[in-house]
Amino acid sequence: MLAKGLAMGVDNRQIQTAVLADPESDDPVVCPTDSDELDEFREEFADTTFWCGILLGGCGGQLTTRRGNVRVSHFAHFPDPDELLPECGRRSRGVASADHLYVRTATQTWLRRQGHAPRYRYIDRDDAPVGSLVEIELDGYTLLLHMDPATPPDWDAAQAGDIILGPGVQVDHRTLARRGHVNRIKFVSEGNQRVMMLGTELPYVGTDWDFELADCTVDEHGRLITPVVTRAEAARAAAERAPVPRPRSEKTEGPVQIGTLTRLINTAVQKKEIAAVRQLRDTAQLQIPRCESQALEHLQRAIDRASGLIDEQDHARRRLFAQLDEAVRHAHVYKVTTLTPHVRRFVQGDAPITPQETGILNAADTFLRDAREQAARRQRAAEERRVAVAREREAHHAAKAEEHKGRREAEAQERKARNRARGQVQHIAGRLRREPLSAEQQKLLVDELVCAAKEAGDRLSEAEQQKVDEWVARIVAPAEEPETAGNASPAAQPQLDAIMEPAKLPERLVPAVAAVRGALKKAARERTVTSWNRLEQQLGSALPSLTSNERVQVLVQVDRSAADDKPLLSSLLAAGDPHFAYQYYRHVLGALGLDAPDDDEDLRDVVEADAEQVFTDWRLC
Repeated sequence: MLAKGLAMGVDNRQIQTAVLADPESDDPVVCPTDSDELDEFREEFADTTFWCGILLGGCGGQLTTRRGNVRVSHFAHFPDPDELLPECGRRSRGVASADHLYVRTATQTWLRRQGHAPRYRYIDRDDAPVGSLVEIELDGYTLLLHMDPATPPDWDAAQAGDIILGPGVQVDHRTLARRGHVNRIKFVSEGNQRVMMLGTELPYVGTDWDFELADCTVDEHGRLITPVVTRAEAARAAAERAPVPRPRSEKTEGPVQIGTLTRLINTAVQKKEIAAVRQLRDTAQLQIPRCESQALEHLQRAIDRASGLIDEQDHARRRLFAQLDEAVRHAHVYKVTTLTPHVRRFVQGDAPITPQETGILNAADTFLRDAREQAARRQRAAEERRVAVAREREAHHAAKAEEHKGRREAEAQERKARNRARGQVQHIAGRLRREPLSAEQQKLLVDELVCAAKEAGDRLSEAEQQKVDEWVARIVAPAEEPETAGNASPAAQPQLDAIMEPAKLPERLVPAVAAVRGALKKAARERTVTSWNRLEQQLGSALPSLTSNERVQVLVQVDRSAADDKPLLSSLLAAGDPHFAYQYYRHVLGALGLDAPDDDEDLRDVVEADAEQVFTDWRLC
């Protein structure tokens, strides 16, 4: 019943990540959301404890796994009735909340194979909460991983190593163009683990994730080198060695004003109108023989600026076409899809495309058309598989539901039979206690009592089984004094004394009433059930050892002194201890003038409803 009390709302947090062994561990784990996978997870980690880790931003409390009925399966905190732990701020934290701890798991072996001795530090400060930044120290250099978009990188301050961006961390276009590339990481789930993926983002291209961690290295300057970085630097070096195109020679039509031409070139360069800059530069180069002195100096300066812009444009154009050609040859669908429209926009308003460039664009268009057709075929095949799997799953679920229904009906029939047998036990015991019977009649009834008790099985309470045993012992024991045995009444069984009125309550029980009332109110506010043993541990000397009758008297006074519109606080004890419900709670209800069902199943429903009403009413207080 305690677990049911928790499900009623004591702990409504959904926590998907934890650490193993102790609160300060940096060994993370993810709770499976599927109920079937949760069973395998519990078996795998049967000898390990789970904690709300400090490095996860948690409270340091111990966690347990909880199977989800309405919600997904998740970690949940152990109850803290003494309120010793601080309030935990990790509410509805997903699997990504532990990604900064998986950095060590993913990179440690890889770095050691390269001869490095990595040391990991999880930065925790006011402007960067734990999990935002992870430092990997390598022989005097640092790899700084930015995991949180809310903590922007300081590109100018990072001089000792390399900066790597996590999911969602943005880099502005100017910084990306100046650096030439930025490396990124992201994590994907595989079972109850998170797997790290590396990628490299290039200007105008996007991020390439199509390589393995084993293909990457950290060089002697502490820089992360991926295959994309290697290709980009090689292409940049080749482009710098390429010859600059010779200017076009065109005849000028009519006289040209040198000052006007200079201003036109400067304006076109400022607006980056590439086609106009090309034409004006070629015209200006033809006018150089006509110029001298200061006019020649101004015109030459304008020509140099125009040539610089054209060189940058030509360099970027060659790089983009080379990347597009390589993406087509290596069948990288995402790259081709991203680069093709960008290349077309880039060459608009510029010099006409060459035959070689036309061939690259045509090859890209053909590749994309084929890729779309293949994707459509794969989608149709996947949809057919999905439909087939759905049908199979539906048939399986129908069979399981039918099997479960049959099992439930059988269990219900068995439970009814045991309840009937239990009722028969109570009826026979009542006859033995009330009716004057001969020894032979008593023996026959006791035989029937034993058969009924055997059929009732675990549906009998401890007190009911004790009564059966007493009657069996009484029948089989030899009568020492026939006269006494004949006159003795079977009604002399242990019974609860009459419930005392408040004025007659012993003075020594008055403090116990106040202590129990306070403990039950605290449990109601915390939306949890309890038991008498737990009350004794919690209250200590304030709750002395009491007889069964004294316990009932105390609980009657607790609920009798409550407000008339409040439900019974003692229902929290009955919900937390079914044996208490059957043995005492009926007496409490009877003493308060309330009806108690004879059937234990009905009584259990009443107890659960009363406990839920207690939680509802005390939440509003």
